[in-house]
Amino acid sequence: MGSYCTLALNGYEIDQSKSYISTSWSCFFTEEDRRSRMVPYQTYYSSPIADDDNVPTCEYAASASAIKLRLEIMGYTLDKVKRKYSEGIENALLTRAQFDCEDDIDHLNTLKKGGFGHWIDLIKHIFENNITDYSENLEQQDGIVHFMLEFDDIHQDMYLGYPNIGIGYVLRGLLEAADPDSELVLDLTDVVYSGYYGEKEPVCAHTAQSYLDSSLPFQKIIILTEGASDSKILMKALRLLYPQVSNYFSFLDFDDYKAEGGSAMLEKTVKSFAAAGISNKIIVLFDYDAAGLASFQRLKKIKFPENFRIISLPPIELADSYPTIGSDGMIKHENVNGCACSIEMYLGIDILADDAGQLAPVKWRSIEPQLKIFQGEISGKARLQKNYFKKAKAAQKKEALQSDHDWSGLISVFERIFEAAASMDHAPTPLKYI
Repeated sequence: MGSYCTLALNGYEIDQSKSYISTSWSCFFTEEDRRSRMVPYQTYYSSPIADDDNVPTCEYAASASAIKLRLEIMGYTLDKVKRKYSEGIENALLTRAQFDCEDDIDHLNTLKKGGFGHWIDLIKHIFENNITDYSENLEQQDGIVHFMLEFDDIHQDMYLGYPNIGIGYVLRGLLEAADPDSELVLDLTDVVYSGYYGEKEPVCAHTAQSYLDSSLPFQKIIILTEGASDSKILMKALRLLYPQVSNYFSFLDFDDYKAEGGSAMLEKTVKSFAAAGISNKIIVLFDYDAAGLASFQRLKKIKFPENFRIISLPPIELADSYPTIGSDGMIKHENVNGCACSIEMYLGIDILADDAGQLAPVKWRSIEPQLKIFQGEISGKARLQKNYFKKAKAAQKKEALQSDHDWSGLISVFERIFEAAASMDHAPTPLKYI
């Protein structure tokens, strides 16, 4: 019979693999998702293998909400899933028409007419009633349910009623039918006890690495910033705010490689990466100041490969009316979005304000020649960064975000990064039932 590992959503098996896990599955999980539970031996074996009736499982588990975010970052957005659904149904109808498959055409037309929402309702019905192609009550179900559960070995164009273009699209669609708190579980117990993997082997990490090296959708996304402090600040924030996806990103290490900083150098770096044919997904993040905006606008005129995204830090409400110091030394409030917003502007009011509640002012420098606007720089950057890292260290130690810290600015930065990551597309990878 062999040994199998399974991928199940809220207890419903959606895929399985013999002996070894599917490489793409490993990219949905991190080693932090690994766990072991004691369950009755009957779950896996016909007789006890230990002194009691329980055996430990070997599995990876993550919440539906965490998997959604990971898939979105990989580019499997809900909008794309809906579009691919419609396109795939149309393609399947054309194929079946050539073979005169009337029953299949009727079912496909039902899925087409009902749209993605109807497919979700059908999946919810299947999940809630735990209907599989081996269920005793399968004969009592509508023909459309039979059609969704039976894999067509000839056409192979549908998988659980969704166009068969890869587990990423199928899974992202299925998650819409699951409760956000439900779990996606990769169960390795059978294959581990059969000796295919070691009991303590980091299975997903090892399996994912080979796939990451060769498959663009699942590669780590490299974020290029203007300097070492930007990267360090964002790395800390990512681990605190979005730990469930922190392993999906990588930052250029300025310290180890002695890389120069600044918008001009970042502009040169991204051009070099593109010219070298770098295949990884690349997000280039400029400051939202005059120098960064000038570089951003110049690069936007260049056609970069599909795996590159050029973005800037987002506008922030705090900067709409922010204290500035002019050449006369007088302080006045001005809109500094697009002329003085470096990463420090996003660290939170509690970091930017001193004990008296005064915000660290922006000092105006020289005029940026392309845009003909003043370049501003927030004062006391080193002090602000030190205070931020102190706050981040305390939050990491407590494993919780302090309620007195303002994370809204950094959240807005990551929302823009995630949006850029999600916009990258990739080729379909069809599935097969075992």
